[in-house]
Amino acid sequence: MLKYIISILGLLTFFTGNAQKKDSLPPALRPGVRLGYDVGKKLWALSKKGNVDEFQLTFNYRNHRLSVIYGKENMPYVHPRYVFRAQGNYFKAGYAYNFYDNWGDMRNDITLGVHLARASFGYMLQSAVRIPLSPVFSPEEIILNKSYTGLHATWIEAVSAVRAEIFKGLFLELHVSGKYYLSGTPPENFGLVYIPGFYTTNISRFGFGMGYRVSYLFQW
Repeated sequence: MLKYIISILGLLTFFTGNAQKKDSLPPALRPGVRLGYDVGKKLWALSKKGNVDEFQLTFNYRNHRLSVIYGKENMPYVHPRYVFRAQGNYFKAGYAYNFYDNWGDMRNDITLGVHLARASFGYMLQSAVRIPLSPVFSPEEIILNKSYTGLHATWIEAVSAVRAEIFKGLFLELHVSGKYYLSGTPPENFGLVYIPGFYTTNISRFGFGMGYRVSYLFQW
């Protein structure tokens, strides 16, 4: 019996010590989960007569940030030679480190990290311009309404974010990213010029993005 009492007291001491150790950490270093939604991308998409919803789940441990992002996109794209709509979703996973040294009860972040991303999507080609071989004839617009499905793309991005707590647990974030296109499956006879989550690729393999995210932090 005495052996069991000693064991229970030992477990209580262990958990009490861990709780005291956690409580002794400043708020910025305590573990937690952050849920976020990118408001900036939503407003940008609506201004282009499209739609983007992007959600982020982040696990905080001290100054380390592990994130997963899910986005769903339906956007028009207008090119001098064709008009289409891109529709699909994308996933991102990555790591970031917080370089901001908080003081007191502050829980703000200035982070730098990297994401690996993959998109699955399709195109609905609505119209195209046929360029004639002879200069005598004028270009002709063709209404197609042809779909291309099963498209994929992968890219990597460096991400920097500034996150400030504006109310208890509620954060406002500005983030920017530099992207590099790795690989993809272009549709037959049609270029892979727009990727959900990456945006245009018709100039080079490099891209740039930014957004304004609202998030809420749950800590224990």
